[in-house]
Amino acid sequence: MRARGANAQVAIAFPSFYGGVPGSGFTKIPFSQIALGETQGLVESDVLGYGRNPLEPDLDVIVNDGSITVPVDQRLFGLHLKLLLGPPQTTQGVAATGKLTFALQPTVNSTITIGGQAFTFKASAPGANDILIGATVAETVRNTVWALNRSAVAGVAVASYSTDLDAAAVTVTYDAVGTGGNAMTIAAGTSPASNVTVSGATLAGGSASGPYNHVFKAGALTLPDAAIEIGMPDVPTFAMNYGAMYNTLAVPMQRSGNLNATFNIIAQGEKPRTTTSAAGTLAELVLTRFSQFTGFIEREGVPLGNIVSGAMNVSNGLDKAEVIRADGRIDGVDPGMVAVTPEIVSRFADMSLLDLATGRTPVDIAFGWRAGPDARLTFRVPQLRLPKPQLPVTGPGGVQGTFPGQAHRNAAGDVLIVTLVNDVASYT
Repeated sequence: MRARGANAQVAIAFPSFYGGVPGSGFTKIPFSQIALGETQGLVESDVLGYGRNPLEPDLDVIVNDGSITVPVDQRLFGLHLKLLLGPPQTTQGVAATGKLTFALQPTVNSTITIGGQAFTFKASAPGANDILIGATVAETVRNTVWALNRSAVAGVAVASYSTDLDAAAVTVTYDAVGTGGNAMTIAAGTSPASNVTVSGATLAGGSASGPYNHVFKAGALTLPDAAIEIGMPDVPTFAMNYGAMYNTLAVPMQRSGNLNATFNIIAQGEKPRTTTSAAGTLAELVLTRFSQFTGFIEREGVPLGNIVSGAMNVSNGLDKAEVIRADGRIDGVDPGMVAVTPEIVSRFADMSLLDLATGRTPVDIAFGWRAGPDARLTFRVPQLRLPKPQLPVTGPGGVQGTFPGQAHRNAAGDVLIVTLVNDVASYT
């Protein structure tokens, strides 16, 4: 029987040392396509003196570079993030939340109070702890979100602030999951009238039980490797690749279609093929994909409008240790400089992104997908520089601009923070 992709299987396990192959602990990995395995080229003979017909070529070094494309799902994707960024910090629980709902425009000099700090609504020239009243309620809500997220006041900075596409309310989310955020106070002034209603005197809903919050960060000094077995039971043949490390990630964001991610891989080698699997009994996690239509792109907690498509691109800059070895394989892989280069394609409807690009203003951008309160994947880039793009007119349709951004570290040293919320207790 010939090998068929429909019956192929991929299994991944994490060894205790580089290049190892564990005897157990393999997890079955769903995939769309995979290209991985050793190749060994030939070196053309350069010997002269035997006529025009060449002598036998020599073998070249062994190379095991490839890629895998996988569905972006709620559980198994954490294994891929671990390979790309290193093990996460995991906390179980739910963060406390609250809401400030704007019925009308706030009155000039009215206030809201967050974590004990009063913020005053101003008609113009807002200063520290002031919020500019916009031309519409939606604009005022967005200004409120940005003012609160940028606040350096300790009692305010312990939470994050956001709004939705309707921009009629500000959601307050305590940064630390658990019950601690339930004590954070929020209030709205009544004299003069702020026209804001708060969900309660304090945030609520913080709990130490519930989903697991896995936080991955780019820049780890050491990264894990994996043993990856590719099986074709129809033949049968099973190939175990070892010392496999993830170099790059590309995740496209669009309105429709399947949500997939492609990882480029550098492996040390491949074991001789066998007719039986060395991975043994495989653990299986239930596959539940995130959907493209649930995607969002936010700037400091405010949804960006007129976005046509986007992409999250990450590189570990892996550097092969191509030393001289009798087996012709690499000696290992060293992490290099991280590169986080998201791309945003936007319909040209206003100057917001263009002003940020021309003003050389770093922006806090989040790409992500939601599947309810207990399932979420977010790529946050806290400091992203956008280039000034062309705005080509190529026909009678809408004009679009492409912003290929470059991330850099923020004051805390972070360049990329990925949060995966699900029901998996651990990725260790």
